[in-house]
Amino acid sequence: MIITRSIARVMGLFVGLILCLHGHAISLNGTTDIHDPSTIVKDGDTYWTFGTGTGASNHPINALYSTDLVNWSRGPSPVAPNTYPNWINNKVPGFDGNFWAPDIIEMNGRYYLYYSAFSDSTGMKSAIGVMVTDSLNNPNWQDLGMVVSTMDEPYSGGQPVNAIDAGLYRDANNNVWMVYGSHYAGIYVRPINPATGHLLNGNRYPVVGNNGAWHEFEAAQVQYMNGYYYMFANLGDCCVGNSSNYYVVMGRSTSPTGPFRDQGGVDMWNYGGSTVLATEGIYIGPGHFGYLNNYGQNLATFHYYDGRTANGWPARLDIMQINFANGWPTFTRNYTLADEPTGPLANGRVSFTSVHSGKLLEVASGSHDDGANVVQWEDNGSANQQWDIVNLNNGYYSIRAAHSGKSLDVFEWSTEDGGEIRQWEYFGGENQQWQFVDEGNGTYGIISRFSGKALDVFEFSTEDGGDIRQWEYWGGEPQRWTVSYQ
Repeated sequence: MIITRSIARVMGLFVGLILCLHGHAISLNGTTDIHDPSTIVKDGDTYWTFGTGTGASNHPINALYSTDLVNWSRGPSPVAPNTYPNWINNKVPGFDGNFWAPDIIEMNGRYYLYYSAFSDSTGMKSAIGVMVTDSLNNPNWQDLGMVVSTMDEPYSGGQPVNAIDAGLYRDANNNVWMVYGSHYAGIYVRPINPATGHLLNGNRYPVVGNNGAWHEFEAAQVQYMNGYYYMFANLGDCCVGNSSNYYVVMGRSTSPTGPFRDQGGVDMWNYGGSTVLATEGIYIGPGHFGYLNNYGQNLATFHYYDGRTANGWPARLDIMQINFANGWPTFTRNYTLADEPTGPLANGRVSFTSVHSGKLLEVASGSHDDGANVVQWEDNGSANQQWDIVNLNNGYYSIRAAHSGKSLDVFEWSTEDGGEIRQWEYFGGENQQWQFVDEGNGTYGIISRFSGKALDVFEFSTEDGGDIRQWEYWGGEPQRWTVSYQ
């Protein structure tokens, strides 16, 4: 029987649908009360998230940790009770010692926590600072000072910048950015120097809200997925328990600095934003998007006000799965957490053999050039049929040709079925990061982090020189490979 790509793909998607039906609502246990949870980061076997403090004399910055994403405990505040860095007195006079809405990012093996200080005792004043530690499990926090402040930021539309709600993110080229702001003059993006944690330069990009008027956008965060930068922000009233009508809106861009347009094409700087998450049942007023890549599974964190209590307090942590419909994120609480791959592939030099054709993945003609094609060929023992794989410790691997040192690369950042796979000088971008999906029997699917699509023997070729492209993953033999260490 001849199986066409369309029929095979439908069969694969049907199997995937059956598997999805086994998902269930995730129930978090233990200490889950947190407001404005940060991105979740992992240190060793432990996950951490940080949130708005519970009081200057209690936990000036809230901290929760877990080893399984389900059972959570309170951790130590990165700032000792009733203390804060001296620089805040000058930039935020009247600060009460309780920090708002932190975010955290790992850069160069260290953990940088960005925190917000706010006071309106002498008119609105706020600032974002940064501190760093070598470990979250055994912290040695060191304050690095101010990043931005209301006093130092240029006005826009006659309004000051409310320097709170930092959100840190990486672009496809591994550059680091900070989005920040709330109400007043709107929300902005600035580049961050990963060597220092401070601003890389003076560039500032307006991205959400303002347009010369008061808008209530806040709690912004950006995440790069499937070839787009998705901006998430909150509208509505927060912080009033069961009376909160906080909700999440989104836009997207092909650039890390925008413009971010909603599903109707409206720029979020001009008050665009498509609603993606709002109150549902006991989950009242969800807000403050964060992201976690859980072994290739896209997860999102929020807080919500607990509809099971008399007044909605405390706010609690929520972890949802991100799905996509027509290129736009949706969120669900009905899913199963992805397990850590058993026996991850060890770093080393390997060859990849197609289950479909029995031929090896190679760089055509042994080329050393950027843009050289990747094809299949009968095993001939050449170095252009060998690849060095390195675990990046984020669920993905780099794959580099042994003969050239160049990376397996989704050519020209394609997100399309049939997009070409080439070699290119390695720079660590998401189009050069690959996930191995264990299909059993010693075979693997090889999935691009950038596009979410799989290495595929194009058009079911069995010939030497048959092209290798990317295609939506359905798990058939043209997308499965055996890995042999050399």
